[in-house]
Amino acid sequence: MIYRRKLAMAIAINLVIAFLPVIMASPASSSPADLALGYKKFVVYYGIYKNNQGQITPDLDRIANARPEFVISPYYTLSGQVNLVPEVMKRFHDNGIKVIAYVSTANSGRDINSVLQEIKAGFLAGTDGVMLDEVPRLDSDTQFNYYERIYIYVKSFGDKTVIANPGSILVSERIMSVSDIVSFEHQWRLAPSLDWFSKYTANRFMGISSNNIPGVMGYYVDQNKAASDTIEAWQDGIGYHYSTDIFTGLPSWFEAYQGALKGFGNPEQLQEVKVKTVDTSGQQITGLWIQVTRDDGTGGAFVTSGFSPAQFMLPSGKYNFLASNYQNFIFSNWQGSSSSEFNITNSTELVAVYKNELAALTVQSFDNTGNSVRGIYVSVIKDGKVVMDGFTPLQINLPLGDYEVAVSSYQYYQFSHWDDGSSQNPRPISLTHDTVLNAYHTNTLANIIGEQISGNTSCHDPQNYRIGVTNAWLNEGALGALVELSKQKSAMLIDCNLQLNGTK
Repeated sequence: MIYRRKLAMAIAINLVIAFLPVIMASPASSSPADLALGYKKFVVYYGIYKNNQGQITPDLDRIANARPEFVISPYYTLSGQVNLVPEVMKRFHDNGIKVIAYVSTANSGRDINSVLQEIKAGFLAGTDGVMLDEVPRLDSDTQFNYYERIYIYVKSFGDKTVIANPGSILVSERIMSVSDIVSFEHQWRLAPSLDWFSKYTANRFMGISSNNIPGVMGYYVDQNKAASDTIEAWQDGIGYHYSTDIFTGLPSWFEAYQGALKGFGNPEQLQEVKVKTVDTSGQQITGLWIQVTRDDGTGGAFVTSGFSPAQFMLPSGKYNFLASNYQNFIFSNWQGSSSSEFNITNSTELVAVYKNELAALTVQSFDNTGNSVRGIYVSVIKDGKVVMDGFTPLQINLPLGDYEVAVSSYQYYQFSHWDDGSSQNPRPISLTHDTVLNAYHTNTLANIIGEQISGNTSCHDPQNYRIGVTNAWLNEGALGALVELSKQKSAMLIDCNLQLNGTK
């Protein structure tokens, strides 16, 4: 959360020695009294509150109307002018909003006296604390001592808040002893993995979701993601969370975002809502997307979402629970209700019932004499891609929809036509129910055998040869007949010169 190096230069120019000598105080033994356990709203705003014409910008009132616990803003503008002028401070304080002054520390590289003088300037103007940006890992005693000195100095002014922003989870636990709140910034989702995270209450941690650094979240933060992220952070143990577009202004959806958070401030007043998804037989299905909205007068404000089985902590009130379809799982209804709206007054469990809309597709292959042929390759195609394949006889279950079915030719079996007389291959089908397709193949081996025997007058053709081969053909198909033919070859085909796959 770097507020440009220009700010430090502007501060250095303006901080003419108008301050009393720095006075060190002993470390405070506890964090500020008002840091109670709960879900907290705050705002990061690095914009200008007063324009060049001396007029207060509309963003001041927008923030004041949202009533966050505190707002983080720089005391000076980039041009070196005071940003937190008395009019701004009064507007925030009259609405019960604390003002936290942004202070850059350049990873402990900034002259500490300059840092302390800037902090003092803010306190003399009425600021309620500092947010120390660019905090390093605190691996060394030198780094730790730098921030410990700042912390002691801040506490010498009384009940002031110190926020340390390493902007990352890559920081020593020692940071907890030199700050009241630690900001993991955009890495807040990773914070619970720290081995020391669970030692502290949620009000010691802060997170931010924004587009200030393009792509830093892995997704674009819009109105829906803003509320969802804040609620997720709160319920994952991050007591303070703020979602925005960029730090130098308020997003157009700022008011809608704040409205979606209404009622989440006190965890003790939240109701636990569990949502699970099942099919019509009662078998549980997992991984289906559930979205929660509530009416805000504009058609429904997004509140939160998750994959089933899901668990939400919601303030009492009316909500719409939207269960999404996925592939063959089609939402049918909420168990025991014909509506998707529920009035949540206590802990409850909701069950979404899905229809499993699959149909069985069976593909069989036969030769031109009607004998079943096994092992013909089949592919099922949707939108130009093979989604299923196998060998005949093939039986698969598919979601309802439009497909193409292709069968191959193999050795002596050449595809001829389908059971409807069509020779189109692949064959388009609309799968609306269980379907059986029969593919017919011409047996070219049978033709070869027949043509050579009938045209060869030197072949002995005893009765038992005809019976044996014919029975094998009827019972086992052409390949069975070939096997039978081979068995009797030496005795029955003396003087014959049949060319069967290169043998005679």
